[in-house]
Amino acid sequence: VRQRYVMAPYIYTMARKGYDEGIALCRPMYYDYPECQEAYDFRSQYMFGDDMLIAPVTKPMIDGFAEVDVWLPEGKWFELHTGTLLEGGAVVKRHFALDEYGIYVKAGAVLPFYGHEVDNLDGNDEDITLTVFPGGDGVFTVYEDAGNDKNYAQEFATTRVSNSWTGNVQRVTISPREGQYAGMSADRRYKVKVLATIAPESVTVDGVPAAYSYDGYDFSFTIEVPQ
Repeated sequence: VRQRYVMAPYIYTMARKGYDEGIALCRPMYYDYPECQEAYDFRSQYMFGDDMLIAPVTKPMIDGFAEVDVWLPEGKWFELHTGTLLEGGAVVKRHFALDEYGIYVKAGAVLPFYGHEVDNLDGNDEDITLTVFPGGDGVFTVYEDAGNDKNYAQEFATTRVSNSWTGNVQRVTISPREGQYAGMSADRRYKVKVLATIAPESVTVDGVPAAYSYDGYDFSFTIEVPQ
């Protein structure tokens, strides 16, 4: 339940895509990779929105771990429970403890999450953590609406976020919010969390030096973006 709360901004955005395009949040692998035989063979795997691949752990545990064959399509994939960047286009053997699950995120993705302190989804004005995954460039458009009426067809807002690399400089761009809905706050607070990296030499926000915190547990650093 808490994991779902953390992922709520991503899930809600993908739910909107389902409304607009008729493509479900959970969908079989062959929707995205119809030319790959593995997309049909690995029947328990599925895509969870555009950027997450889920490989359910359905094998028994031996000495505390379950061994699972996971098919990763072409490209690089970030394994959420280990922080490992894996090369796709292959079937890989992975090991899972009882509290671990096969969640793989496309390299370079920028996904909107809530913090662990969110205990309910009554509102949508909580700080959003834009989580930047390693391994490439990426773009994501965050969706929001009032959340408690049926006016979402015409009344909603979107924010485009991009992640790009030039040499050893990484740039995350939060574009102006577009759209409007009833009760929408004029301001929004974001955090930017960059995963699987050493501490940066410097961080700037709009060209101005900015403070950040570094977490040695998951090798990530977080910047609080001004409102």
